[in-house]
Amino acid sequence: MKDNICTFTAETEKVIFLKYLYLMKDEINSQPVKHVIEHIKKQISERQILPGERLPSERKLSELLKVSRSHVREALQKLELYGIVKTYPQSGTVVSEFSKDQLDTMITDALKISRYDFSSLVYVRVLLEIEVCKLCAVNRTGEDLKNIENTLVELEEKFDTDLRVEKDFAFHQAIAQGGHNPVISSLLLIITPDILKYYQKYKVCAVPQKTVHAEHREMLQKIKDRDKEGMKELVLRHLANLIDFAKMSAKGDIPEFEYGHI
Repeated sequence: MKDNICTFTAETEKVIFLKYLYLMKDEINSQPVKHVIEHIKKQISERQILPGERLPSERKLSELLKVSRSHVREALQKLELYGIVKTYPQSGTVVSEFSKDQLDTMITDALKISRYDFSSLVYVRVLLEIEVCKLCAVNRTGEDLKNIENTLVELEEKFDTDLRVEKDFAFHQAIAQGGHNPVISSLLLIITPDILKYYQKYKVCAVPQKTVHAEHREMLQKIKDRDKEGMKELVLRHLANLIDFAKMSAKGDIPEFEYGHI
């Protein structure tokens, strides 16, 4: 089971999990959902469930915690969105494994989202996305490509549902994993949830469906062809709406970031 899980190369840092829960706390409005997440947090903190191990089934968690299966499912979806667990069809939900690098301690303490912080986060995300897309085009394996294709199909199928943001995150994470640089992948995993909160709150992504699909397909084709040329321009085009929103949010607070000099 564990051989099929995409993991990083060092032991898990519990602090990452706890900080993700902090980032999520204002999004968890349902007490039953919060109850499920707190239970899983306790199990991991007390090492009753280890990285790479499978969580109890939805049915068992529902019976144990006396909540509905829909609440369990929602809790697991939130945890998966933040990279804390990974759900495998026919196999269940598994606790993820993270790098031991202390990168999260250098930046997540400062991730109290304000207009200034959001603009900074977006700039860093753009830098990382450009590099990771180039790396993926060069380093991806056949298995990576299959994973990217599968996440893209899921995104296109769920584009008009409430799962759109989650599936978009999964697609970009699949590309990051295909770059085979765990530091960049970890950084994206740390900063992207904060950006997603803005996506959901302010409806940042108002780009037409046809355009988004075309850009994703273009990205996939470049990765298939191992073509890193023009990837920078493609990523900047793909994230243009987000970049414009970030520029607007920072206006009057800090000098504008020079995206053209990336």
